[in-house]
Amino acid sequence: MSVKFRVQNQFNFSSDSYAIVFNTSGDGNTPLPVVTSNNYLGYSIAIVVGQTGAGLQAVAYYYYRPPGQTSSSPVLYPIGATPQQLIFTPNSNGLNSEFTIIFARVIADFTVTNGTATPSPTPTASATPTPSSSPSSNPSPSPTASGLVATNWKFNFFVVQNQVTSGESESQLQIIDSLGTGGGNDVSYSSQTLDVSTSFDTNAFYVDAGNHQSIPDALLGGDIANNP
Repeated sequence: MSVKFRVQNQFNFSSDSYAIVFNTSGDGNTPLPVVTSNNYLGYSIAIVVGQTGAGLQAVAYYYYRPPGQTSSSPVLYPIGATPQQLIFTPNSNGLNSEFTIIFARVIADFTVTNGTATPSPTPTASATPTPSSSPSSNPSPSPTASGLVATNWKFNFFVVQNQVTSGESESQLQIIDSLGTGGGNDVSYSSQTLDVSTSFDTNAFYVDAGNHQSIPDALLGGDIANNP
């Protein structure tokens, strides 16, 4: 699957990070930025682009809660995608206002048991393009697919103030913009449904007009395409 993430003017990697959040559960809920009121409904995985000690990097995370702690804030658990599973192209339009991610959907099929990363037991082939970007600084076993992830996904794009690090509680992160009308406080956005069992291209989509921050890296929109 490929994702293009675009901002209005230019990225501000010195102070912000940029997240593509997917709901892979099939329950039809779009991940919204109002996490304190919706208890992270629709949050399954995220691919976050930001500045790290190793430079600009894209890292895939799983939203993890220990068993039985359904009301606590999840932590960002690094999936540890291999270079063949996550390709990051910064500045893909030459204007510093777009980056492109190509990832294998298999990274979404990931669980954590007692704090240990657990690949799914029954591998099947992933049909998205291969090679990729930098692996996580705290790599987990390479995930494999078992078919447990739903085929109908929802998504949202976020601008996040400050840098995102693994193990960080989601409650510590401040989302300052999203694709919905309310920006960082949106409660109404409903994303397209992505049927990842089919080939598709959403073509360019744009942020809903509304209450967005007047910042150079306010969201513009993006594009998502799939080749199963």
